Amino acid sequence: MNLERAAMKGKLADLKDKRRAAELRAEGLCRSIRSELNTLIRPVAECEVPTAAQQMDDLVAAWGELASLDGQIARLTRELD
Repeated sequence: MNLERAAMKGKLADLKDKRRAAELRAEGLCRSIRSELNTLIRPVAECEVPTAAQQMDDLVAAWGELASLDGQIARLTRELD
């Protein structure tokens, strides 16, 4: 195995780690948004809509990061096959 291929495998492993971290962050945001807006827990007037809106913005960013990482992972996987 040449050094370039080993470097690509290392980069792929790093990207997969970053993807897992982004996925966990997105899952946490989803749970948090759900609890902030759950009208079975609190009346609508008491829902933390501004907090949920900020978390939704963070979720959109995490989703974009996931899409980007998926593309990079797919490209490296193709190059290694």
